[in-house]
Amino acid sequence: MRPASALKVPGKEKSRRKGAGGEQLLSDQVLSLRARLHAALALGLAKSDGGSKKWQSTDAGIQTHVLKAAAAFLGCLSNDMTRLPPIKESVSDILVALEGILQSKNVSVLIQATDVSLKLVSSVGNLARQYPVLQIVTCLSIQLSADQMPIAVSSASAMNCMLNTLATARGSILTEIWEALEKTDAVTCVISALQNYSHDVHPLNYLMEMLSLLRIILWIWPSSRYRVWSNCILMGKLAQYCVASEIDVAVRVLRLYAALALCGNGAMTLLKNEELMTKVGQLMGKSHPCTARIEALKFYQILLRSSKGCDLLMAPHCQSFIEGMIDAMSTDDERLLITEGCRTALLILRYAGDHHQLFWSNAIDDVLYKILTSNCISSDKSHQILSHDELFSMVSTNFMDIHPFVWDILGNLAVHCKNEYLSIRKRQTSVLLALIHCVCSLATDAMQKSNTMKLSKDVHEPALRAVLMMLLSPSGYILSEASSKLLQVLPLGDDSLNILCTSLEPNTTRSITASFDSVKIVSNLMSLTGLLMLQPSHNLLNKRRAVDALSNIIKECLCNNIYITRAKVASHLQFRFDGVSCCSLFEEWEGDNIALFYGLMVLFNLLKSINFVCVHCKRNLDVGIVCSDCRDHYSEGLIRVFENALCQDLSPGPKLYISHILSLFGLCGFPSKLGGKMRKALDDNELADLELLLSDGESLNAHTVIISVRCPKLLPSAKSLGSDGKITDERERSFYRVRMSDRVDSYALKKILEYAYTDFVMVDDDNIKPVRMLAKYCHLKSLQEMLQKEQPRWNSKCPRYDLTAALEPVKYSFSFSEVIKVPLGRQALNKLVQWFYSGELPKITPDCRWRNLNSEEQLSQLQPYAELSSLSEFWFLEGMKEESLSVVTSCLNSTSTAASVEFVGFAVQMGQWEMVEAAVSSVAHLYPKLRDSGQLEQLDDDVLNMLRTEYVRYSQHGGRSS
Repeated sequence: MRPASALKVPGKEKSRRKGAGGEQLLSDQVLSLRARLHAALALGLAKSDGGSKKWQSTDAGIQTHVLKAAAAFLGCLSNDMTRLPPIKESVSDILVALEGILQSKNVSVLIQATDVSLKLVSSVGNLARQYPVLQIVTCLSIQLSADQMPIAVSSASAMNCMLNTLATARGSILTEIWEALEKTDAVTCVISALQNYSHDVHPLNYLMEMLSLLRIILWIWPSSRYRVWSNCILMGKLAQYCVASEIDVAVRVLRLYAALALCGNGAMTLLKNEELMTKVGQLMGKSHPCTARIEALKFYQILLRSSKGCDLLMAPHCQSFIEGMIDAMSTDDERLLITEGCRTALLILRYAGDHHQLFWSNAIDDVLYKILTSNCISSDKSHQILSHDELFSMVSTNFMDIHPFVWDILGNLAVHCKNEYLSIRKRQTSVLLALIHCVCSLATDAMQKSNTMKLSKDVHEPALRAVLMMLLSPSGYILSEASSKLLQVLPLGDDSLNILCTSLEPNTTRSITASFDSVKIVSNLMSLTGLLMLQPSHNLLNKRRAVDALSNIIKECLCNNIYITRAKVASHLQFRFDGVSCCSLFEEWEGDNIALFYGLMVLFNLLKSINFVCVHCKRNLDVGIVCSDCRDHYSEGLIRVFENALCQDLSPGPKLYISHILSLFGLCGFPSKLGGKMRKALDDNELADLELLLSDGESLNAHTVIISVRCPKLLPSAKSLGSDGKITDERERSFYRVRMSDRVDSYALKKILEYAYTDFVMVDDDNIKPVRMLAKYCHLKSLQEMLQKEQPRWNSKCPRYDLTAALEPVKYSFSFSEVIKVPLGRQALNKLVQWFYSGELPKITPDCRWRNLNSEEQLSQLQPYAELSSLSEFWFLEGMKEESLSVVTSCLNSTSTAASVEFVGFAVQMGQWEMVEAAVSSVAHLYPKLRDSGQLEQLDDDVLNMLRTEYVRYSQHGGRSS
């Protein structure tokens, strides 16, 4: 130990105190190593003519000396030191030196330089984003293909560390780095390394580093994924690595797969590999390390973000997959594994299906109970069931981050639970009953604002949501137990409802865009929904004010002035895949804006329970909720808003609730463009080939092809329709005559036909019952549910007006149509027929598949839309021209330049100048390059003038499109 006097050097202490920029905070060792570093750097670092520093020495000895000094200096830095200006200056100088040294041809020097690069990024951590590291990334990526294996491994390791650090950097930085990776062909180098890897020739760490490097590239840059999932050889190799005996290799492959599955097309490619999915399922088993099980679960979570992914995964692997998930959730003392198991279970349980039965048969309620109590009950009492009060007290006073997952899982199990699921279990359901009573008590605490217990939103929101799902459960057992528990403890009455409704009223008098408590507004909406479902015969003091308050909130939500995601009020959902998704759309049934969803739920339950009194003027009614005199008020207000909302791109849940609310005003169905057009066909007797004869002698005309697709129950058997029912009228037209039952009401049949043709119908209050009865007979379930004032079934799909089934072989045979000659190519004709029968024009998805088609393939897919646009002018096809232009415009920015230029010429020939303008705008910024290359010679003068004009406009806007 040095003597005390040696610890203080007066001159040095004085210098450090006076030192600028934080040198006084550095230890003697750091100052000494820094001085040695700068002395070494001075041998090769000099200022260029522009004033910036540049490395100029090619001497291997000097380079080695600098690298050793840099390694020693970086190795002694603490996290706090890296933020000091003197250290930042030194790090910047090291980066300049590395940029020059990494261009050396000396193998030994390069290995040292890549090692120092790794040490530098490891030392400065996230502060690496503040340095100009682009050139270092470029230099390292060049070394990935080095013949010397240590250089390639070390370069990959350094790039891994650097890219992981930069993953959340600004978009402009990531764009520059990607351009550098593209320029050096880094992805191709990594793919080649993985394809050519052989354990007999290459070291294992070479494979490990290349897998990790490809994974982080796929994670950050979506455009890199196509080259991987479309490479059959590489995908085959990766599958081999995944099933290899080295568990560490399999874990890294799983992480790579998770990044690749962020591309929807990549996910589908992986899901179709049943052998791979089986292996991944095995990795969730108890015999594998916790790390492997966690990575397998995380990979599955990304695959389960869509219903299609769930279906593909469950079909062949349901049993083993669920057993592995249950095992993960049942693990002792592995909190992260349990959490990932719960997260995965929650994703799969969002969707209805047979997999719910497997969860029940694997005692999911016991698993959830164990998760709740595992940290609070001694092992010798773990088999005992706590009383309901004991469980509630324990959960409410010992909150853990895992609890919200338990309530979310329980809620999804309840809302999709059929009675037979519970009957599979041959024992008492006391555990399930305990869970139901506990979550109801937690939800009750949220509903009772005067309660002294103040639990956080992390408990209340999942508990309220679970209870709402129980009240919507098709299981009589779950519904009755939840309802009875809530009725026991909730102070039901008009006071509770009025208090909650009053809390929403300020939103009708002040600006919604002002600050508001999003947690409170969502909690109040959820509480109101639960109370209204429990107490349908309520007596609000002022129904009109409550309806107006809710209407205002909903309108503001539809205008995006109120926008609350569930993750904002449920923090356990804030952990999400931080990689960027591409080539697919994943939507929640409830939608992103839960304030809109719960607002609609409240309004529906409020309106449907208002019987015999007009919600506007309070006049007594025989049926319904609004009198005829007040319909105009709602038509100009709420109803008009909802009708417009149905035409928006809403998620299924909000759209279904809007349609069910409108049905309370007699407006049933889902308006669509095709349905509007088909209304004309309903009144067209000229082409009708079906006569429905009623018992009173009245007859209704229809078209067999439409009825056979939309409402086949109105038709007799195919045999009788095809022979006995066929007749010819005086004009020698063939048609079918069908006698209806004496019980069929004339008004009801007209409404059913109208619904079949248009998917939308207005039903008078006095005629709801006969229409509902006939809708039930005709298996028109969506119409029947609306007329019965039923809640939309959770996670159900919106009915879609579609006649394309008539294009397929059906049991009825028609031969009344004549041949129509259409001046179109086959692709355009297929799209035209699809548009005729579905009302939707098939679109091009500008995803990674599209971007990687060659110019000829892209052009062949664009040309049919120009043909259809041209045809629409001659055939007066309303909307076709606009839809064709929309499809083309959406693709042009991701279309190759050659294909865009060729399309300009084709669109000119077809006379489609709107498309010409759109295509010209997409390539205008390349005008000088296109002109000099001769690619514009095929275009006429008018188009060239358009292109020049657009380029001038582009230049005048500083390189931005007008």
